[in-house]
Parts: sequence; C-alpha cells; structure tokens
Amino acid sequence: MKALKSKLAIGVIATGLVAGMGTAFAATDAGAQLQGWYNSATTAAKLAIAGDFGSYYATKAKALDDNVDSGLNKARENIATTGRAELAGVNNAINTQNATYLNQITTKGASITGSIGAEYDALVNTTNAVTNGSLAAIGIADSIEITNGVKNHEGVYTNRLNDGAKTTSDAAVAALTGKIVETKAALEALLATEKATATAEVKANLDTKISALQTKLAELTTQLQTAAQGRIADRADVLEAKALSDLESIVKSIN
Repeated sequence: MKALKSKLAIGVIATGLVAGMGTAFAATDAGAQLQGWYNSATTAAKLAIAGDFGSYYATKAKALDDNVDSGLNKARENIATTGRAELAGVNNAINTQNATYLNQITTKGASITGSIGAEYDALVNTTNAVTNGSLAAIGIADSIEITNGVKNHEGVYTNRLNDGAKTTSDAAVAALTGKIVETKAALEALLATEKATATAEVKANLDTKISALQTKLAELTTQLQTAAQGRIADRADVLEAKALSDLESIVKSIN
C-alpha cells in the first residue's frame, strides 16, 4: 500500500511539473487532486483486498469441503466394515451350528448303522437259544413218547412245532421292522420340521437386523450431513462478518 501511494504521488508530481513547463502559472485545486489520488488509491486497495480475500476464502472453503468429504468417506468405510463383519459373524454362527447338527446326525447314524447288525444278531441268537432250548425239551419228551409207541404222531407234532415257531418268529420280525420304519419316519419328519423352522428363524433374524442397520445408517448419514451443512453455513457467516469488519476497520483507519 505504501509503495502504491509513493508511486501515485510521484506520478502526480511528475505530471504537474510537465504540465507547468513553458506555461503561465495557474493555481490547481489541491482538494480535487487529492480526491483523484484518493479515488485511484482506494480502488486499487479494494481490488487488492478482494483478490486476497477471494483466494483465502477459496482455499479455506476447499479445505473445509475436503475435510467433510474425507470424514464422510471414512464413516462410509467404517459402516461397510462393520456391516461385513456382522454379516460374517451371523453366517459363521449359522454355519458352525449347522455343522454341529450335521456332525451329530452323521455320528448317530453311523453309530446306529454300526451297531444294528450286532443288535439283531443278538436278538436272533437269544431267540434261537430260547427256541432251541424249548425245542430240545419238547424233542426229548416227544422222542420218549414216540419211542413208547406214538411214532405216528411224530410228523404231526414236528410240523406243528415248525409252523408255530415260524409264525411267532415272522410276527416278531414284522412287528420289529414296522416299529423301526415308523420310528425313523417320525424322526425324519421331525428333523424336516425343525430344519425348516430353524432356517426360517435365522433368515428372519438376519433380514430384521440388516433392515434395522440400514435404517440406522441412513439416519446417521442424514444427521451428519445436516450438521455439516449447518457448520458450513455458520462458518460462512463468521467469515463474511470478519471480512466486512476488516474492511470497515481499514476504512476507519484512514486519516
């Protein structure tokens, strides 16, 4: 500013000297000269202030905008990270529990499969032992009776014995087989129901949690955006008031 005033003053003096050379002296209105000088000086000063302030404002506004964008992007990244982590946790819990159930079913099925042969072998052996013991006793009695003269009844009683044992054995096998089939069918139906129910429940829970999370995040984004806009507007008001005050101070400082 001082340099500008000096140059303007030199210019005025030089102009006056040149104009006065070779002519008769004429009184110049000093107030008009001062006014002209002042008009040029104040215009230049205002332009300089406007230019400096414009650059300063643009720099500060861009820095503020960059900071807001950076914060919002970080919030988005954090939200995405949390969402993925929560989804991974839910999926892991479901898969882990399901794997446990499948392992239990596989283990129990293998156990039943591995022991069922021995179970029925034991049943057959026990039944055969009882049957054989009974038949042996009957055979001894029949042999004595036949030996004593009832040989003609041997075929009849032998057939009755065989038929009776077969009927009893067939009935026992049928009843046992039917019970196994019935029990397995009931268990399979129960497993299907439980599987469908559990699947529906975990899916419903996942859908509910995701929906709630989406709503919450949308509300947070709106809230942060509104707050940021308010702060930007407040900052603009402060900058404007300060700039106007600075300009006013410059005007008042003129002596």
